[in-house]
Amino acid sequence: MDELTPRERRHLRTREAVLEAARQIVSEQGADALSIRAIADRIDYSPAGLYEYFGSKEEIITAVCRQGHERLTQVMTAVDPTRPADEYLIAIGQAYIQFALDNPDYYRLMFTNPTFVGTPERMQEYGSSFTILLAAIQRGLDEGAFRPRPGYATLEMAYTAWALVHGISMLRLTYLTHHPIDYDTADAEALRSLVHGLTQA
Repeated sequence: MDELTPRERRHLRTREAVLEAARQIVSEQGADALSIRAIADRIDYSPAGLYEYFGSKEEIITAVCRQGHERLTQVMTAVDPTRPADEYLIAIGQAYIQFALDNPDYYRLMFTNPTFVGTPERMQEYGSSFTILLAAIQRGLDEGAFRPRPGYATLEMAYTAWALVHGISMLRLTYLTHHPIDYDTADAEALRSLVHGLTQA
């Protein structure tokens, strides 16, 4: 690959600075505070100048969401894949939930972005965590740890797993932030119940 010119390097640095500023604003103040002017103020740039790098605020949000999905995928990929299939599925589920808890506003933005439509091509582009779930389920099926049922195989099992961890994540970030619940125990039991269901013919 040809070496980047100084101008191209500056362009990439500024583009990344814009995305980092957007992430910081979302993390510190919430998604509603995000605007072209707020980003420009954060990096000491003119609002009009940002349009050289992104066509709109929505385009910035989409880029931030893409990076968020990539980082979530990295977190899940870091889980030890040599664990037994059932333990591995629980572990990546816990990693998913922890990512959401560690990045609450970021996570909410990732999953409430109206410009994102989960086509197969877009899911692949975003480094989808769903792909990891699919692979984990397929591995469990291949090894005989999980058992398919009529109308309930790899895709349906992965959907169930994603619905569970996403539902837990959103509840913990919104409606259940101040309840006297032992969340870690409850989450672990929910994941174990999921895995138990996948082992039943």
